[in-house]
Amino acid sequence: ALSFWITFVALLMVYQSFFIGGGPGSSWTFYPPLSVEGQPEMSLDVMILGLHTVGIGSLLGAINFMVTVQNMRSIAVTLDQISMFVWTSYLTSFLLVLSV
Repeated sequence: ALSFWITFVALLMVYQSFFIGGGPGSSWTFYPPLSVEGQPEMSLDVMILGLHTVGIGSLLGAINFMVTVQNMRSIAVTLDQISMFVWTSYLTSFLLVLSV
């Protein structure tokens, strides 16, 4: 539940940044040099903070899913015996955590 609320607040921050000081005008990168040169307002800062916070929420959701899979399966069932959907979701969550 924490990852959902972090993501929700972060997306509100991203949405709010469109209305602060004319919005972020940094093309699709959001990082220097375009973000440094022409942004005197704080809209780009709010956008970057919001996008980083969305990433934190996604990471917490992946950890939550991995812990849930480990705790909810039976001891007699090994990881190669669980359903394909759960296994691939677990693998995707693991790769997301590994990428950080």
